[in-house]
Amino acid sequence: MNPPTSRQFRQKMFARIALGCIALATGYFLWAIQRPKTSLESVQPASSMTLLPTSQPSELEAVQSQSHLVVINRENPYIGQVKLIGLDPASPQSAQTELTCDRVHYAAGRGICLTVDRSVEDDLVWVTLFGSDFEPQHRFSMAGFPSRTRISPDGKYAVFTVFVTGHSYNDANMSTATILVDTVSGAILGNVEEFETWKDGRLFRAPEFNFWGVTFAKDSNRFYATLRHGDTTYLVEGEIATRRLTVLRENVECPSLSPDGARLAFKKRTLTGDWHLTVLDLATMQETPLAEPESIDDQVEWLDN
Repeated sequence: MNPPTSRQFRQKMFARIALGCIALATGYFLWAIQRPKTSLESVQPASSMTLLPTSQPSELEAVQSQSHLVVINRENPYIGQVKLIGLDPASPQSAQTELTCDRVHYAAGRGICLTVDRSVEDDLVWVTLFGSDFEPQHRFSMAGFPSRTRISPDGKYAVFTVFVTGHSYNDANMSTATILVDTVSGAILGNVEEFETWKDGRLFRAPEFNFWGVTFAKDSNRFYATLRHGDTTYLVEGEIATRRLTVLRENVECPSLSPDGARLAFKKRTLTGDWHLTVLDLATMQETPLAEPESIDDQVEWLDN
């Protein structure tokens, strides 16, 4: 057999390389369509690189050792990042963290952070549970737009509310989901809508229930929240252990329980459609309007009793 010419050799080599590329592309395509799909809930958002200086662990501990607030920074260049502010005027201290949130709450060394995913067109929120070092411990995503969030006084439970449809409580067609979470394991304990609701001694059921504005009692098992049915809002008292809710009264939104458990601060709808901050004495059920003249669409935070 005569040895192949240089031209024939090049032709054969080109054919082999081409066939190899086709086989490789076909194999990748088959692998891509057959491989297991990754659940959205298991994907973590890419963290943006930051060169901004943040506080050391010792500084975080120093601020937490005194009365302090956990806030979302509104000052450049840290807009959106969580900051700790000491409340002692004689020794003002603060600490800046890397955590970026649209909603945040913190108690007993446990915190929850809600962040809008702005990389997608549909409403999507990332829920991050963190510890006293303000480093993420659990993270998952959920469809919706963030509204309210709270940590129980002992840090055992977290709760958050997202708008499933709409972005405002003024929207008659809005829909919410209020989710309970175990802060240690990160496990979802259920939607408050799954609890039994009782009104005037009877089971109260309707397909369009919406809950929000949870506030925990000291034992963390008991809580208060807002229920909306039709055009009416109600104050409900709930228990996590029994998964039961009881309607207490009308026209109470975004309740916040005082540390001693004696009073609820809330926003009350007025005849003009605005909200007026009001305090409810739970022993007497007497309401006291506050002097704040502005319409406040938010959930009050108590500094002390």
